[in-house]
Amino acid sequence: MKLVALMCTAAMVLSVNGCKDTTAGTVTNIDAIVFPASKVSYNTTIQPLFNIGCAMDDCHSAKSKKGNLDLSDYYGLKQRSYDVVIAYDTLGSKLIWYIDGRQPSAQWHRPLNPNHVQGFKTWIMEGATKEY
Repeated sequence: MKLVALMCTAAMVLSVNGCKDTTAGTVTNIDAIVFPASKVSYNTTIQPLFNIGCAMDDCHSAKSKKGNLDLSDYYGLKQRSYDVVIAYDTLGSKLIWYIDGRQPSAQWHRPLNPNHVQGFKTWIMEGATKEY
């Protein structure tokens, strides 16, 4: 039943936004970001979450690059993708360690709901691309 509700919400968001790509950074409420069950879009879900929770001036922005990690755009992430995000490997991707709490030294700045956590995992299992 939750999956149906999530899919309906995602369909409503997509119908409002049309087929154009949502510009990362326009979402300010983390609860407004709903991951679909498949074909997770980097631009409409992953980057907006990074913008709200990580890519701030004192953390993982292009300017500060805390831990040598820039989460302000896809290309900054891919510069460290050898350990932060490993396509098709949620067990080896440090991003999942952080959001699952398996990496106690790191902290996520905003709480993620189960849809967000599963969405990141789905994105990685789909190849962690910028497509969709």
